[in-house]
Amino acid sequence: MDEISVEKLIGEPSFINYCFRNGEVDTAYWEAWQQAHPEHQSVIREAAAAVKMASWLLQAEKAKPAAMEALDEWLLQATQPRVRRRSWYYAAAAALLLLLAIAWFFRPSPSSPPAVAVRQDAPRLHFSTVGQPRTGFRLPDNSYVLLESNSVLDLDSAFGQQHRHLRLRGTAWFKVQPDRRRSFEVQGQDYFVTALGTAFRMTAAKGKIQVLLEEGKVKVEKQLSGERKLLAILQPSESLLIDPVAPAHTKKSIFPQEELGAWKAEEIVFDHTPLPEVIQQLEACYNIRITIAGNNLQQETFTGKFKHDALPAVLDILCFTLNKQYRFTDSTNVLIQ
Repeated sequence: MDEISVEKLIGEPSFINYCFRNGEVDTAYWEAWQQAHPEHQSVIREAAAAVKMASWLLQAEKAKPAAMEALDEWLLQATQPRVRRRSWYYAAAAALLLLLAIAWFFRPSPSSPPAVAVRQDAPRLHFSTVGQPRTGFRLPDNSYVLLESNSVLDLDSAFGQQHRHLRLRGTAWFKVQPDRRRSFEVQGQDYFVTALGTAFRMTAAKGKIQVLLEEGKVKVEKQLSGERKLLAILQPSESLLIDPVAPAHTKKSIFPQEELGAWKAEEIVFDHTPLPEVIQQLEACYNIRITIAGNNLQQETFTGKFKHDALPAVLDILCFTLNKQYRFTDSTNVLIQ
């Protein structure tokens, strides 16, 4: 199994988010991972320092045009002896640009999280919306979750590395990142819902299990005497309701996709949320793809609350706040510029 290294870490988006505390999920994941792997602390510190240095260089690159313009104005106003120093300043600027070019050329290409050994006693990660509104976030394997209010999701730091198993209490919608090596498995009580690449909503509460499949395919199993019994395989628009107290009510049925779409858009709350996370949740709620033109927008945040709002109304408010405009390039793609 590959060893963890500075090169791999600085090429991992989730680690970069952790370095700048940009995202609760990524931050919690890497903090838990470090607790499980104290022997790699020196590598973590070195990689974090490299990420922050790279950020400083990028900020310097953004500020360079204004700085060079100010330098030119100063040189034009300077006396003749100072003018001779102009070449030194340009040499320093050229050296900075060379460093930026080298750092960019040798940057690691984005990859999946580094494959590292995880101890069996790996700490668990706990995500809860008890007493809070619904929350949307990405898991370490890049799958997306809408965790309903008063729900809890548990996984450990081996998630996405050795397995993709998690436990649910409450209700959550999952948009699963495909991974042929590791199936995605959600456990609710003694029941297991397994998928490869798909989207589904699952509820595990008060002894009942309900699964609504939006796309792809899932299988539902029950743990019995140490073995799993297959209960159903669901196709898109099929649902399964399991009520152990009333076995006669355990049934498979068809549901309208609009019903699930209305649930996803029921209430969306953003509180100074980074724009990339806003876009991710809107894409999940409205089954669309949003493209943002302009890197400067990546630094924006957004605050707003929507309840049963149509997509155009949400986009109107979002773009008004950003002083941007949007347009549909087709029925499922939106461009903000």
